[in-house]
Amino acid sequence: MRSLFGFGTKTDDASAASKHSEKAAEDNTAAAAATATEKQPAQPAILPILSCPAPSDSSALQEIKPLNDDEQKVLDKIKADIPELIKDLPPIDPEAEKYIDPEVPLDIEGWLTDECLARYVRARKGVYEDTKKALRKTIEWRASVRPHALRPDVVELENRTGKMYFNGFDRFSRPVIYMYNHRQNTKDPDNQIRWVIYTLELCIRHMCPGVEKVTLAIDATQWGFSSSVSIGTAKKFLDILGNHYPERLGRAVIFMPPKFFVAFYSLVSPFIDPVTKAKVAFVNPNSPPTAQAVQQQQQQAEGSGSPWIAVEDCFDRDLLEKDCYGSWAFQYDHKTYWGAIESEFAELKAEMISRQNAASSQEETKQ
Repeated sequence: MRSLFGFGTKTDDASAASKHSEKAAEDNTAAAAATATEKQPAQPAILPILSCPAPSDSSALQEIKPLNDDEQKVLDKIKADIPELIKDLPPIDPEAEKYIDPEVPLDIEGWLTDECLARYVRARKGVYEDTKKALRKTIEWRASVRPHALRPDVVELENRTGKMYFNGFDRFSRPVIYMYNHRQNTKDPDNQIRWVIYTLELCIRHMCPGVEKVTLAIDATQWGFSSSVSIGTAKKFLDILGNHYPERLGRAVIFMPPKFFVAFYSLVSPFIDPVTKAKVAFVNPNSPPTAQAVQQQQQQAEGSGSPWIAVEDCFDRDLLEKDCYGSWAFQYDHKTYWGAIESEFAELKAEMISRQNAASSQEETKQ
């Protein structure tokens, strides 16, 4: 089976690929890097947008489904359990320790906001024991892996070609993660997952008040299996997303999917969770609204349940990258983008240390 969102997968037999296949993969990587280099903008490079804008659509603040009475009772019980949930946390995993900045505080209590708890309650269908177990599992994972403390230098290689990155917001003020599968440039599955985690954490840090989800903008025009990751990597990614970032996907918009992609999706869509499937949409930016309506009817007739939508249903074209069929002249420039990433991480580190010191001072005052 292949992954749907630009993390396409190869069969497990790919691990035994011939030298010829390895050479082809290296050629693809070199070609992706060359393509990205050719597309580098004239100076000065356009800065990425990482700061929350004012919502262009008021419905952005209405996308979070309020808890019903029973779910609210579960949330209140979970809040009372917080001292138990954060007790006896595991130490930093020795392997994970190689990739984090140890000076960045953990701050689990700061992470356990009412909004965070509500996401877990909704994701576990309001079942108290399931919610409590899921939260404890994530708390232990965050304590041992420290995803928020991943160092930029660890994942810098992963995005030299601009294959996946956070840049700007959709019309509902959700952070947009652009995904260009054909720019794949690495083979280390663990570090690929670290970059996904880093990107998610970055998006979450810069979400507007009242917004909890991200939008994926996936360019499928050059989608192919040759630049895909393994089944094991895809499964690990989906496990992390489902268990540790529940209720974080707002929309996955696939631009210009080839016919074989749509056909493949139609085959696997019956096995996809209905909630997730409802968030997947296809876009042909060159089709007028009437054509979009026809495509949607055809797609629904095929039984996939994923509609064809217009670009404007999710994005402001003026703030959508040209490489993803928008009007914004942004082109990925690694030096410029990574400079912004490093500055953002330095500010995060300083802010978290400052909060930790302030909290320590308050505790000393109380004593």
